[in-house]
Amino acid sequence: FFINHHGPLPVDTGGMCGGEATAFNLLKLIANNAHSGDVAILVGDFNAGPQAQTLQSLGSRLHNVYTGNSFGGVDNVLSSCPNMVATQNLGSGGSDHDALEAVIQL
Repeated sequence: FFINHHGPLPVDTGGMCGGEATAFNLLKLIANNAHSGDVAILVGDFNAGPQAQTLQSLGSRLHNVYTGNSFGGVDNVLSSCPNMVATQNLGSGGSDHDALEAVIQL
């Protein structure tokens, strides 16, 4: 089950409802839509660094398998499966964020 997320602003706040609520809503979306046995892969610009409540709360259920460098680590790949084969930062390619590659063995 693949989800792309673009987090709320300002950075590290989780938006109007806060980081814990943002994480709860993402996890609820996964629980309500993924099928039994699915691996959940959640990627995107979370607008939250590694120490922000959003990623801390998501980390209670998902593995943060790769974090980019842009804007203090707001770009992330999280998965319910921790079996990483390879990760690579592919650079900006014209964006203000880095393109991230993560290979997960299912």
